[in-house]
Amino acid sequence: MTPSERIAKCFRDVLDAISLIEAWVEASGGADQAICHDIKTRSAIERQLLVISEAAIRLDRLDPTAARRLAVGVDWAGIRGIGNFIRHKYDDLDASILVDVVRNRLIGLRDACVRAVDTLEGE
Repeated sequence: MTPSERIAKCFRDVLDAISLIEAWVEASGGADQAICHDIKTRSAIERQLLVISEAAIRLDRLDPTAARRLAVGVDWAGIRGIGNFIRHKYDDLDASILVDVVRNRLIGLRDACVRAVDTLEGE
């Protein structure tokens, strides 16, 4: 696999995780319901947020400029950091933070990753 293909795979991993989160949130009746009232769905969402965080870390290791260059305007440091937050604050994780991420952050990330994959596949 070429470096460009590995980078594209990281972006696709983010997109796959977002798709799962969106499907679970919709099936639960919204972000509040999914995160605050359904422990299994919340756990699944947290797991996919960890996948997104790990994909961002891998992107940074593969090419420290790729994420910023190909997916402009995304808070990549914050995405990498949310994984640590979930792992280390699991017992004191404020549900409102997760709801905010699901409601307000994933759409922009998804759109940026789609553009990145399109750019990489067009090269």
